[in-house]
Amino acid sequence: MFKTFVVVTLLIGLNQAFAADKWSSFAQLPIVEQPRVSPDGSKIALIYNTPEGPTVSVTTFGSVDFDILASLKLGRDRVDTISWSGNKYIIVSASSPQWYNGEHFRVSRFYAFDVVNKTSTALTERRFTSESWYEYATVRLVSLLKHDQEHILVSTYDKYDEGYAVFKVELSTGKYKKVQNNKHDIRRWSADINGVIRLGDAYDKEDGQVTRTIWYRNKAESELVKLHTKIIGQGETFNVIGLTKGGSKAYILSDRETQREAVWLYDIVSGEYESMVFGHPTYDVAGGLRNSEGELIGVYYSDDYSRKHYFNPEDAKLEQSFAKLLKSEHVTIVSKSADKTKILAVKESDNQPALFVHFDLASKKGGAWVSEYPHLSKAKFPHIENYTFTASDGQVLSGYVTFPENVKQPPLIVYPHGGPHSRDYKYFNPQLQYLVSLGYAVLQVNFRGSEGFGSAFESAGYFQWGKRMQQDVYDAMDWLINTKRVSTDKACIVGASYGGYVALTASFQQPQRFDCVISIAGLSDIKTMVQDEDTFGFYTGHIVDIDDEKAVAQLDQVSAINYIDKIAAPILLIHGTKDTRVNDEQSEDFYDSAKRKIDVKYVEIKNGTHFFDDNESQQTLYREMTLFLEANLKP
Repeated sequence: MFKTFVVVTLLIGLNQAFAADKWSSFAQLPIVEQPRVSPDGSKIALIYNTPEGPTVSVTTFGSVDFDILASLKLGRDRVDTISWSGNKYIIVSASSPQWYNGEHFRVSRFYAFDVVNKTSTALTERRFTSESWYEYATVRLVSLLKHDQEHILVSTYDKYDEGYAVFKVELSTGKYKKVQNNKHDIRRWSADINGVIRLGDAYDKEDGQVTRTIWYRNKAESELVKLHTKIIGQGETFNVIGLTKGGSKAYILSDRETQREAVWLYDIVSGEYESMVFGHPTYDVAGGLRNSEGELIGVYYSDDYSRKHYFNPEDAKLEQSFAKLLKSEHVTIVSKSADKTKILAVKESDNQPALFVHFDLASKKGGAWVSEYPHLSKAKFPHIENYTFTASDGQVLSGYVTFPENVKQPPLIVYPHGGPHSRDYKYFNPQLQYLVSLGYAVLQVNFRGSEGFGSAFESAGYFQWGKRMQQDVYDAMDWLINTKRVSTDKACIVGASYGGYVALTASFQQPQRFDCVISIAGLSDIKTMVQDEDTFGFYTGHIVDIDDEKAVAQLDQVSAINYIDKIAAPILLIHGTKDTRVNDEQSEDFYDSAKRKIDVKYVEIKNGTHFFDDNESQQTLYREMTLFLEANLKP
């Protein structure tokens, strides 16, 4: 998977000139991703995206001289996570697409990079590598083992258990030793900070219902017992995000009582909730915050930006002090040393690329480290505006709109997000700002079904593909047009993934509304999608009851592939051939059915993923969007 380099030192040019093509400066991957400070604060591990592809790199704290440890095969592999095991090893999870039974899916593997001896080790279970199933078995991190920098815990498929077992892996050799077998068909395991396997998630599907059981162990030598069982999609939510130090109580993420996800302290022995630890009156708590050693130190939620709530007030004060120093309320600590003296923070906004800043509290020194998009760091971009409005059925919705400067009533691009159980935020978005730079206003709406706004709002989107969720997008567009700030007759809809589905659905539901349609890795046939149990599994329950034949058949009514004759606007389809989220056949089949009937172009990106996460894919995506918009939606 990796091509290992003799270590070289590179100096990032932070002030590179814009490239010749107007989209090239925007069509870049973030130059740095997932920077992690070593426990002793001496180094930073990171994903460094070069023009040739992503690399695993390391640098001295505060330096931009990046030593490349390894690069990935362009168009095949992706670094998913990096972390430190002590100060010696960088642990890397990388994935690659595999093809099985007519579908692409991702398989993860782990690697250990020894930064002291400049060596690397593939962490694979050698006993299984000759098995036919091995190339399809993924590996998941269970624990970094805070007190043992020479080992980690991972889970992977074990033919002797016919399920995912847990192994202790020696980082210097890659040798596996089983520490937890699997009697209960558990799919995901969790350990406490001492490496004791405490929790496991098991799923069972029967009569169209998926039941989730959480298994729990009180002590290292105890047997697993059932902690909680529920039918997915019914009743209040129950997700364990951490345990107290003694392990007798759990931090539970649940929408009980408030109808919004909040964190509760739960007594495992009595099976009773004790108290709410933290909840927000408007937004869902999204998950837990962990330090570099895996300890739960707080939770986070999102309004326009991600917000943190730390359990220790001193952690909150530290982040607030950096926000004050950098004169911005949107400053977040990304990573820090174990003694909290070496800090890497990021300053973010809606109209400037994120800026990473380093601080050495012991020496009282610090400064700018690197911009996320150095090609764009000196440019000026418009601010993103908030809005709220009331939809046609009385539901209050919110979103964002961005206007180009000095353009009166610009053409409009409607820009629905993916998911659909995702949402839009106010962070700097190079693709959005690029579209605005071309002279278009860009409208985003958090339609019902979007996450983070409470259980009722999200569940209001269930079974509403092409229906109420779709109408929310039209209502938002009508609201903006009525403000008279955008053109009344020039509009295009551009979306990726579920947003691509929204775009294609709009093309036949409202054929006169849009001058053009762009679907990026989008869906044209929902029935085909939900019938693919292997790929979408438990999530089909939010789209349709898969056992209700009549309801499944009705999905044809909200699938663009069945209404090509109603489409009037030109369509651009862009899809990667290694998309493991949405099969590229969703675009290919639509194109084959439509190419002799309507104005449609299909751009297939060889080896492209769902996220277009290589520079070549990005350049192709931006180039094709630009040419298509220039031909069909002139400012």
